Amino acid sequence: MYTARSIPQIIESRVLFGKTGMRTLLGHLVEMAELLREHFEGHDSTTVVNDRNFGTVTLFRVYPDGIDTWTITDYERTDISAREELRAHNEYNRRIFHYLHEQAMKGKGVHVSMTDCYRHTNYGEPIVALKSYMLSPFIDEQHVELLVKNVLEAREKVDSHGHPIS
Repeated sequence: MYTARSIPQIIESRVLFGKTGMRTLLGHLVEMAELLREHFEGHDSTTVVNDRNFGTVTLFRVYPDGIDTWTITDYERTDISAREELRAHNEYNRRIFHYLHEQAMKGKGVHVSMTDCYRHTNYGEPIVALKSYMLSPFIDEQHVELLVKNVLEAREKVDSHGHPIS
């Protein structure tokens, strides 16, 4: 969402960087978001849910051990018999988000966002997803790797301690 103050900043950035500079900047951000997607798709406990979106926002879900992340999203989205499992996984992702948020507020991790409903299932249930926004021109591969590391550490904490929602 743009505010009255951000519109002039956008125009000013366009003037400062020029068309080529802005394209380069956006290209870099999309490249880093794509790298993040590749990392998450490469782990057996995470999956990208907006894999057909090539923008700077990555929506993803995290799962406990024993879940086939290649098939779970379609199953949860389309099969009404998955309702309780979906609800449990939604709660699991909320717990991971809260742990990540607490760590970020302490200066010990990266900040991600969460949506309570990135989409509804075919049977009307909301699907929770975690979000990463690549917005800084200073983001590079080490920052992407840190984000993935923080998410996997949060998963370990939630699995081992059942991290409560604050």
